[in-house]
Amino acid sequence: MKNAINYYYSLYPNNIHQNEKGYYFIINQTRYVFTKYKDNPNDIQKIYDMHISLLNQNIYIHPIILNNQNQILTFINDEPYILMITLYYESKINVNDIKYFNQIHVNTSHYPNWGELWAQKNDYLEYQISMLGKKHPLITESFSYYIGLGETAIQLVNSLEKTNINLVYSHKRINADDKQYDLYNPLNLIVDYKVRDIAEYLKSRFFNGENIMDDLTHYLNNVRLSTYEYYLFLVRLIYPTYYFDLYEEIITDRKEDEEIKKITNKVDDFEKIIKKVYNYYKTFLPISKIEWLE
Repeated sequence: MKNAINYYYSLYPNNIHQNEKGYYFIINQTRYVFTKYKDNPNDIQKIYDMHISLLNQNIYIHPIILNNQNQILTFINDEPYILMITLYYESKINVNDIKYFNQIHVNTSHYPNWGELWAQKNDYLEYQISMLGKKHPLITESFSYYIGLGETAIQLVNSLEKTNINLVYSHKRINADDKQYDLYNPLNLIVDYKVRDIAEYLKSRFFNGENIMDDLTHYLNNVRLSTYEYYLFLVRLIYPTYYFDLYEEIITDRKEDEEIKKITNKVDDFEKIIKKVYNYYKTFLPISKIEWLE
């Protein structure tokens, strides 16, 4: 890898180290990370332009370094890599970090359609489980409940009267154990509603064994949301991203079936949290009755 960095970037580090993020090295007190790009290479220009926009607004994001051919991606053994400059952001993120990041508004006329995206995902997962489910009995036992949650979320979000509200820079996924390195990683960026990140973060923390009620209550009491955003937050809590993410890792044999019990054993406890949010909404929103939350 050292020869590749020399050749493609004209950088000559004395030492290169490797961790779960990729290869990192320091030159003149500047820290670089050379990491594999795991998403669709066709999307990289969009990501690059997004990160340039943030940097031009003096908003920190890890700067991407072009290679000597002025390309964003460098292919090594047919695998795409990308070079970034990063700071030493190793502390875990918290709710305040997310709130701060989600203040950055984006001017766009392209609004995400969660209902459509989730419906496509549900259809794909139902087909996949029909083909591979026999190998994973624990998944098969729990799948119907979580696909049902997904359908509930789809029905709810499709029933909402859409409102044009500010979109923000968000993240494809944000997890309980993420560091600030992950928060400022341009490869994780998307444009979405600001409730996306906080809902995913709280769900991840809950299934990581943490008590989220204080942060959940603080967020709902102190962040100004529109009526539409309040509904979107509830819908995002209901949609079981946490289950489907783990499902994908198990069904592709990257994790053991037993891992799913970390989620399925907490079904009742998480339903109670969703009901608390629903009952809180009833005190100030004209919310339609949702039978299973009554």
